[in-house]
Amino acid sequence: MELKSIKDLKLIYNSGSVPVKIVSDIVVKGFVVSSDESGNYFKEFYMQDAPENPTSGIKIAINLTNSYNKFNYGREVYIRLKGLYIGELNSGDGLIAIGGNVSLTNSNEIQSVSSNQIESHFFRATTTAEIIPKQVSLAGLNASDIGTFIRVNNLVFPSDLAGKAYVDTSEDFDTHRKIQSCQTVGFASLLLETSSFANFANEALPVGGGFIDAVVSKDYDGHFLVLILNSTKDIMMQQERCTTLSEADFPMVLLEENFENTTGEIRITDWVNYRQEGTKSWRSYTDTYSQSKAARIGSSSSNDAETITWLITKGVDLDNTSQEFLSFKTSNSFANGSTLEVFISTDWNEDLANINLATWTLLPANIVADGEGFKNWIHSTYIDVSMFSGKAFFAFKYTGSGNTYFDGTYELDDIKINAR
Repeated sequence: MELKSIKDLKLIYNSGSVPVKIVSDIVVKGFVVSSDESGNYFKEFYMQDAPENPTSGIKIAINLTNSYNKFNYGREVYIRLKGLYIGELNSGDGLIAIGGNVSLTNSNEIQSVSSNQIESHFFRATTTAEIIPKQVSLAGLNASDIGTFIRVNNLVFPSDLAGKAYVDTSEDFDTHRKIQSCQTVGFASLLLETSSFANFANEALPVGGGFIDAVVSKDYDGHFLVLILNSTKDIMMQQERCTTLSEADFPMVLLEENFENTTGEIRITDWVNYRQEGTKSWRSYTDTYSQSKAARIGSSSSNDAETITWLITKGVDLDNTSQEFLSFKTSNSFANGSTLEVFISTDWNEDLANINLATWTLLPANIVADGEGFKNWIHSTYIDVSMFSGKAFFAFKYTGSGNTYFDGTYELDDIKINAR
């Protein structure tokens, strides 16, 4: 019998494909981080790979109500996977789950583990661990955080939601309420999802500031990341509302690129457009709706097994200013499982042969989501890079393939570093 990590288990399955039946004796272990006691979850629970600093989490689709009585918050659980399935309940939504069988109505979807399967596949340890929320930046949340229990600080609900309840009475199922975290400059935002069946559905949203502990998931269609509360005990927002500075408070511009002077494959003095894998490069294009040029990358119709392409800025000196903030905008044409990430390195020697030997730190940027309208441009938020020094390079790294479900297109524009 093999004990497999949640992270490795999720790698077995590709979003949008046929569910994978587990035929070998594999066991996965996790710690429950959700609870349906308040009615905000239904026939499901989430578990992560460790009580503290988790690296991965997963959804468990289970035909059991009041599952908190058996799989309580913090409970260590072992699942014997032989005969179960890894897949999605809603094909292509990117929310990988463990299920009991293939759906009778859609062969690309799974259905819940049946009540008869629970006894032979699910085993509770005697341990109920203390779950320590992983502290994260709201802007930096990404698909790797799905299924984990996190804490976001410096949060407020937008002032126009004052007096509103968690659930809109016009909604039959779920309501999404915008939440914002104050950054040094500007805000980052995400959606809080609440079921109309939650026992706190009609409670008023807090008007103060503070923090939220919640599980990271996705909306029903899989277009956006959302946060889901276990109960209102996990929301502490009685402090004063936080405030932020604006771009005008940082008047020095260390780097600015809007791609207006580019054509064809992106070639900018001292920048690097590097194909690590595949045949697709960053290219210039004119966006019809914004009437301006931008950079574009995508692996659609490439027939490449893998696409990894970097667009790296020229070096930026961070030693002569005290605070620096990176910002940019992204748009997409159906991101479809491909990813765009932004990194910083202060030890790359500008030799492409050493690009993977350098230290590239992932920055907590707000990247356009799969479900965002293709006409829309999404601001990254202002990313504080003040903790770095020396000559810094900023890399926009695209990962995709010729696979239909991993071949999306991203657009990039208005890169800027403000400082003072």
